[in-house]
Amino acid sequence: METVKFIEKFIVFIEDNLREEIDFEHELKLLGVEHKSFNTIFSSLVGSTPLEYQTKRRLSEIAYELYEGHRRMVDIIKYYGYRDVDHFKEIFQKEFGISAYDVEKNYKTLNVTNSISFEVVPTDAPNLPSTTRYIPSFRMVGIFETFDVNSYGPEKKTWLLNELEKHDILDEILEYNNGEVKGLILHERYIEGKIELFVGVSSTYEAPFDETYTESSQFVIFESHGPLTTAIPDVYKYVYRRWRFKTNRELNANFSIEVLKSRYNFDAPETKFIVWQPIYE
Repeated sequence: METVKFIEKFIVFIEDNLREEIDFEHELKLLGVEHKSFNTIFSSLVGSTPLEYQTKRRLSEIAYELYEGHRRMVDIIKYYGYRDVDHFKEIFQKEFGISAYDVEKNYKTLNVTNSISFEVVPTDAPNLPSTTRYIPSFRMVGIFETFDVNSYGPEKKTWLLNELEKHDILDEILEYNNGEVKGLILHERYIEGKIELFVGVSSTYEAPFDETYTESSQFVIFESHGPLTTAIPDVYKYVYRRWRFKTNRELNANFSIEVLKSRYNFDAPETKFIVWQPIYE
């Protein structure tokens, strides 16, 4: 449970510095914590990245003060660190779906974010079947794409897959799928403030694509199905919130691997995939 306690302490740190621009990567480095791993665990437990959580909490506090009406809007938003009024109005509208000027009459309907605290309660039995296997490093060929770590989310995977599908690149990549792992592979890892997403196949062929290698690791393998933007995050929530506490296994969040067993409509309920969760032995 030490991970949960650390997350709760970090939430307190965010709350204490709600008005400040926090350099999360720097703060975590001072604590000796790897940024990508922490983001993965924090998102699984809280439902958003630390930056997203801070933004939602800041806007929620502003909404409450606008509702109370004790200070002018310009004074409130400057107090919370927003210097550009027009920019603030845009992000407020995007977050709540209404203008900041309409808060007083609509506050009770807003989906505000309160300060989070939580208790993780292990279940008696996992509800996702799993197997454990050691899988040695293997070569992949495919396409790289990088994203800013603070704006990265599961929808980026579906976007990239659909772009590759639209330009017939997935069919070309799959022609080289002669390795032991059959299917389309999504390989994600954190590198210097960026999320590197690799879409490819296991292959020994020379190919006109990028190439990379997986890490050798012990993996716990979970099979599931559903729209990728929701179903894959649901598996990781299960793994980080429930499975790890029941089994007392130490998870490796430095990279992730998913193998797609079906194609063409990545948001279909019948889309089949396998999550390979690396663990430390």
